[in-house]
Amino acid sequence: MHRYEPDILHIQRSIQYYDLNKCKLLADWLAERIHSMEIDKKQYRISIQQLQLSARATNVLLSNNIVTIGQLLNKAVNWEDICVLKGAGEKVCQEIRLKVAELRQIN
Repeated sequence: MHRYEPDILHIQRSIQYYDLNKCKLLADWLAERIHSMEIDKKQYRISIQQLQLSARATNVLLSNNIVTIGQLLNKAVNWEDICVLKGAGEKVCQEIRLKVAELRQIN
């Protein structure tokens, strides 16, 4: 038995009564989530210094051990995690938020 099989069976039982529109919404969400995860894998090794952020924003990320785009995207799932980084003021937080939004639109 594959370790994910119970989870898959649970999902299958849960959605078997969904109408077509709900199934399509779920499929779209899953496709977007899978795409996002694949992008994170590709970008995980790219340095944040390639983002051309201000020196202040770059230094805040580096000093908080966020050195790759993948790490930034993972951390940016919850904005409170970004805005509470040591040294991240309002301007730095906003700059990072805009850059993450840009990255997500490109991918």
